[in-house]
Order: sequence, then structure tokens, then C-alpha cells
Amino acid sequence: MGSLTGIDESLQYPVARRDESIVDDYHGFKIPDPYRWLEDPDAEEVKDFVQKQAELTDSVLNKCDVRDRLREKITKLFDSPQYDAPFKQGNKYFYFHNTGLQPQSVLYVQDSLDAEAKVLLDPNTLSEDGTVAITTVSVSEDAKYLAYALSNSGSDWAKFTSITWTHDSKGFFYSRYPAPKDGKEVDAGIETDSNLYHELYYHFLGTEQSEDILCWKDPEHPKYTFSGHVTEDGQYLVMYIRENFDQVNKVYYYDLSALPEGLEGFRKSNGLLPFVKLIDRFDAQYEVVANDDSVFTFRTSKDAPKYKIVRVDLREPNNWSEVVPEAERDVLESASAANFNQMILSYLSDVNFLTPGIIYQCNLKTETPEMKIFRETSVPGFDRSEFHVHQVFVPSKDGSTKIPMFIVAKKNIKLDGSHPCLLYGYGGFNASITPSFSVSRTVLMRHLGAVFCIANIRGGGEYGEEWHKDGALAKKQNCFDDFISASEYLISAGYTQSRKLCIEGESNGGLLIGACINQRPDLFGCALAHVGVMDMLRLHKFTIGHAGFSEYGCPEKKEEFDWLIKYSPLHNVRRPWEQDPDKPSQYPSTLLLTADHDDRVVPLHSLKLLATMQYVLCTSLENSPQTNPILGRIECKAGHGAGRPTQKMIDEAADCYGFMAKMLGASWIE
Repeated sequence: MGSLTGIDESLQYPVARRDESIVDDYHGFKIPDPYRWLEDPDAEEVKDFVQKQAELTDSVLNKCDVRDRLREKITKLFDSPQYDAPFKQGNKYFYFHNTGLQPQSVLYVQDSLDAEAKVLLDPNTLSEDGTVAITTVSVSEDAKYLAYALSNSGSDWAKFTSITWTHDSKGFFYSRYPAPKDGKEVDAGIETDSNLYHELYYHFLGTEQSEDILCWKDPEHPKYTFSGHVTEDGQYLVMYIRENFDQVNKVYYYDLSALPEGLEGFRKSNGLLPFVKLIDRFDAQYEVVANDDSVFTFRTSKDAPKYKIVRVDLREPNNWSEVVPEAERDVLESASAANFNQMILSYLSDVNFLTPGIIYQCNLKTETPEMKIFRETSVPGFDRSEFHVHQVFVPSKDGSTKIPMFIVAKKNIKLDGSHPCLLYGYGGFNASITPSFSVSRTVLMRHLGAVFCIANIRGGGEYGEEWHKDGALAKKQNCFDDFISASEYLISAGYTQSRKLCIEGESNGGLLIGACINQRPDLFGCALAHVGVMDMLRLHKFTIGHAGFSEYGCPEKKEEFDWLIKYSPLHNVRRPWEQDPDKPSQYPSTLLLTADHDDRVVPLHSLKLLATMQYVLCTSLENSPQTNPILGRIECKAGHGAGRPTQKMIDEAADCYGFMAKMLGASWIE
């Protein structure tokens, strides 16, 4: 495939040292790991590598002529007010609001929905560059106190904590990992040690954290995580226990009214709270919807991959009844109690991409609930009538499964294969990639004539737990096959052609992109892989990576190693021109994106893959046929994606899609 880039093809890639002495033995297979040294984020050699890659990438991005126009248009569209739905606690209402280009949204409070709103917490005042974000907020029952958690530079360090107040407003339960050993100071986001031994605590207002009461720990199961939730009536503390990212949990509870002297008295006991084990096995997901005294209502996937509503009396824990059965086609995504005796159920079914955001207010006091628009986000200069959303069902490789794909494009485009196309996918962890309005993708459709698509491949939660399991563990290859089938459909249907097709994914979706360019380098013109899981053999050794066992498998088990080694992006980089000499091809133009403070998927995944691709495809050969660039974009003071300042989001979109436009030969349309 010839280069479309118009960029000087003789890119000078930095030469990364290869340590050939590092070889691991997995079940008799010798696996070299020459870039192991890139796993240490503090090493000077690693910082030097990152710096040189950044300079190379900047030199290419500076030649991407539509980048500045993209940044200008995206900034203009971002600059409109955004609101989250308000929530009520005590006699007050709270909501998050961003005037448009503020780095982080601000938390406001008001006495009624019509009253004047006051700023309660503005995270933009907590750092000069807007990289401190609010990750969790919880308001006390009497609405006098706010407890919150912060993330610095996108770090996940306060990860997996919930905050739940006791109804006397004297304090709250929260979860945490033990502090780093030896009191060592760590830069939270670049810590790579494994996260183990989670604990549940209670904090009394006005006391030191060192005096907090340890309520639960389980040193025999170091990978378990705990989250506490006080029920609406204040009587019970419900604890969810998880082992990994799998959608299953245990449920324990404790009746807080059984403490004769309350939690103050319990402080003297030096024991753990004597929780009752309601569900003590990892066989399904259970989530409390509400309780009437000891009668609890749950949303669960037990014998119902699309979820159902069930009820149990804690006094008869083996006697469960079904309240709302599992639907035939639609997934029950959430359930909440309202108005004393009603439930609001939300099902995943059909959707709309072209709505920037509407908040509805619903009055449940009337016989037929009354809906009215409370707030609507309007984006200046965006006209949804210019675009069309189409859903197609693409046959998978195995022929027996239909993969849903949304295609969004300007109305009445010609299906002549001429359009730049961006295909996005995820396919993992039971997560549903539902349509949502995106400013930057709207700009691509309008000003680059691009077609934007989302493939709802297996591994996600779009059709419930079975759909998820069909793309996990031994069946992970189904995700890649589905995504490749979706790509081939877009070409055969005339939306685009290989050299005009860009694929994009993040996290588990970054793995998807890494695997697909290895398996079908000829099929794509450009690839954008954000914070991807790329080294499947060492994922579990860092931070929360061990929680991925339930999704991917464990390389220390022979059968599971056999699955992983077949698709692990780091271990499957091959020269396409050597695989099939009759069909000269190369890898697509590739941008691997990561962040120095990502402690969910640590940056070493992208750095090691970047060094490997540049070596195998480019620097190890004279006059390599690989002329499409292989680059890394390493963001400083940023994490896995949550809580990023607005400007960083705009800059990344301009860089990614500016690179895409240049590589696909797309020109600007005013």
C-alpha cells in the first residue's frame, strides 16, 4: 500500500536498547522480553525514550495541516454550557455544571430547582492546570456535609471507593488500599505495584484518619474489593464484594440498629463488623434497588443474563421471588425506587446519536407520569437534520451471529468508497457502547466528510451476559473477528476503502486495535489505540491488572496462556510483506496513545509495543517497506481517561483526527 501521507517517508525513529538476555519460560515456551526496562516509569532511560518519541510525534503532527482547524472548530463547539441531572439530598439539590471550556465541571447547590445556585466545590481552584478532578461525591443525610474524593493528574489511586453516610450524619463508610509501605512518598499515578488488601473503614467527623474504624478486611483473599452502602432507611449497611472486573459480586449486610452503643461503642471492640452473608458466592451480579425493613429488592443477573428484579426477606434468606422477569430482547440496565411504591426501570433498546443532551423532569404524582424538558444542551451551529443514523447487522465470521453497527453520516452520501471512515469498538467487560453525542466526531463528519461507525461487537453488554461471555477468555478472538467483519462490510457496502478506513479504541478497545492491525494490517489505512492493554503476559503484574483475569485469563495457567499468546499485541507483530510476498502490504499509519499517570492500564503496554513495532517493521531493516508512520503520543499529567481537563480532551482529539485526516488523505470542507 503506497503512502498517502505526504510526510517525509524517511522518519528517523529513536533506537531503543534491546536486552536480549531477558527471556521468560511459560510452560516450556521461551518468550523474549527485550524491552522489559520500559516498565520502570522512573528510570532516566525510560524518560529519555518518552521524550524522543514525543519529539518525533510532534514533528509529524506539526505537518498535519487540518489539525489547527480541527482544534478551532472543536473548541468552538465545546464552548456551550453542559449540565448533569440534579440529585436531591435532605432539603437541597445538587448538580454539576460546566460553562463550556472550564477544565473540570463545578458542583453547585440550590434550595429548590428554581432557586439561585451557589458553587459548592470548584475543582478548578485546586490546581493551576485543571488536572485535579472530583471522582466521588456523597452528601450527608441532613445535607450539611459533603464528602468527596479527588484524582490528581488522572490517577486512579483513590480507585474503587464508595462513600456512604450513616443517617445520624456523624460520619461515613469508605474503602481504601493500605498506604504504601515504609511511608514512601509516591507519585500516585506512576505507581505500578499491585493493588491488594482492600479494606472498609468508618470515619467520624472531626477525628484524624488514623483513628478510623476498620470495619472489614479479608487478608485470605487479597484481590477482593469492598464497597459499603447504607440503605435508604438508614438501618442496614450493605457490602458488595468483588474479586475482579467480572460482573459478579457477593452481598453481605449488617443491621446498624443492632449496635447497642452505635459505632462509637463498636470502636472499643477492636473486631470487624459481624456481617451476615446473604450471597456468598460469585455466581451473578446483585444490586440493591430498595428495602422495606427486612424485605430487599434486587436487580440481578442470576439465571437472567439480561437481568431481572427479585425480592427476598432477610429473615427467610433462601426464599426469593421474582418481581419483574427478564425481558426477551432488552437488557435491564438500571432500576431505582421512587414515590414510595414505584420503580423506574431503564432498558437498553433503541437510541439516538444526534442529541447533544436533554435532561427531563418527570412528575410521578400524577396517574400518568408527566414528562417535561428541564434543561437542553444546545451546540452552536450544529444542525442534526444534516445527518442520518443507520443501524445494520453484519454477519460475523462464524456466520451464526449478527453484529449490530451504527453508521452516522451526512444525508444522501454516495456509496462509492470515497469517504474517510472512522470505526470505533470496545468489546469487553460487559460494557455497552451506546450512542452518545460527540463534538469532535460531529466535526469530522461535517468538515472532513467522514462516516462515523460504532461496532457493538461481542464481549460488550449490549445483549446481556451471554454476549459478553462470547467475547471473553477462550472466545476473545470473536471480538477481533467481529470488528474485522464490520470493517469488511463498510468497504463492500461502498462507504469507504481500506486506505480510507481508520479504526479507534481505548483500554480494552486499544487491545482490539492492536490485535486487529496485527491480524489484518492490509485492511486499514490508520489506527488509533488509546491506553491499550498490549502485553497480555504481564498485565496482571501491575496495579489493578490482576482483575483482568476474569476477562482474559491468566498466563500462569497453560490452557489460558495458549489463548493469550495467540493474540497478545506485543507478541504478534509480524512483517506483512514476509507473510504474503505476492501481496505487498504494510501496517497502517499507527498512533499509540498513553498517559504517564495511567495506573489502570500502565503506560508500559503502549511503550513496549511502540518499541517493538518500530524495531520489527522499521529500524531493523534497511529500506523497509513500512513507510506509514508508527508513532506514540504520551500525555503528561494525565491518566486512563476519567477526569481529564477539557483542554486536554480538545488537544487529543485535534492530534488524533488531524493525524487521521493526513494519513487518509482527507481534505477540509468548509
